[in-house]
Amino acid sequence: MGSRRAVFAGLSTLDLAYAVDRYPAEDSKTQAADLFLGAGGPAANAAITYAFLSGANPALVTALGKHPLAELIRGDLHQHRVTAVDLTPDGTQQPPVSSIIVATGAATRTIVSLDGSRIHPGLDDTAADVLAGASLLLVDGHYPDHAVRLATAARAAGVPVVLDAGRWRPAHADLLPVVDIAVCSSVFVPPGVPADSADAVFDHLHAAGPQLVAITGGGGPIRYSMPGGRGEIPVPVVPAIDTLGAGDILHGAFCHFHERGADFPDALRRAAAVAGASCRFVGTREWMRHHDTQSMR
Repeated sequence: MGSRRAVFAGLSTLDLAYAVDRYPAEDSKTQAADLFLGAGGPAANAAITYAFLSGANPALVTALGKHPLAELIRGDLHQHRVTAVDLTPDGTQQPPVSSIIVATGAATRTIVSLDGSRIHPGLDDTAADVLAGASLLLVDGHYPDHAVRLATAARAAGVPVVLDAGRWRPAHADLLPVVDIAVCSSVFVPPGVPADSADAVFDHLHAAGPQLVAITGGGGPIRYSMPGGRGEIPVPVVPAIDTLGAGDILHGAFCHFHERGADFPDALRRAAAVAGASCRFVGTREWMRHHDTQSMR
């Protein structure tokens, strides 16, 4: 592998996002104001964000295959300096496609997609080999057998493991014991834990494994818990028009700042600023054209 680099593992999709002023009426035709076509998915968006902010070349362990649509994803990843490690190199399956309507007037996005649950990569040593010399591993919980295997190997090698936790999945019960840092959405609630109690979620996750835990709240503050205590980080107010991928961007930015020595609250704060800025533009890439990369390193 050469020099150390971050590794991201999980879902890649082909995102097709249309920007409109307002959400279309049922059984209607609407002229879009803008279009974004490119790689998406939690791990993929995080890896691309990390690559942009760091100037490094991370690896993305995901399922692509030989389908023509997979070539669009692979090409976009390559363009953004992300090296794809394909779990299904000979697969002919269609990759997940996300169809997205972004209503810019309300800054909402509506997504219809398949999440990769129909793809079942076999286990071999190819993915694990990418951890040689890894500086950090982020897993998003998709392709759970591989996620658990990679996280376990990373933990054994002393590589920090970050979990992007959107909604609770059964695989999280096996993942949490080998995770160091969990950055969760507000809808991530383990079974039996009160949904309205962040402290209960924190207590449960700490007991399960992660020592550093954060709960994001969209436009609300980020709550965090660590051995030194608990607190909140305000999220910058921005004139948002598109929140697509903002959580993924936050995770990728967090990995960048954490890896470069920022403490937990500061890495979250700086990542939230990047994610907030991304909401000012349509799609998950345009914000990069308006960003001062040097100030982020």
